[in-house]
Amino acid sequence: MSWTKASEIIELLRKRFGLEEEFFTIDRVWNKEVGIEGVEIIGYKNGTVFAKTQSSVAVSELNLRKKEIIKKINQYIGSAKVKNIKAKIEV
Repeated sequence: MSWTKASEIIELLRKRFGLEEEFFTIDRVWNKEVGIEGVEIIGYKNGTVFAKTQSSVAVSELNLRKKEIIKKINQYIGSAKVKNIKAKIEV
């Protein structure tokens, strides 16, 4: 019987759920710079940031500021990795 290292399991889970280093940078930038109340980052994969909110007003604000937010996040990352932001309303 062979054992799998915990670090390998963690790495697999991080990749599966889109929790790469960029995700944590995006989350920090979002909390510090973006400031749309009630919007929570829930994932990042293939250049898309996924967010959730309970407010249609927050989704509208996000859509209006999308280009500005993407630009700001990419400045912090140091490259144009973020291409899109998708938000969904969860009740």
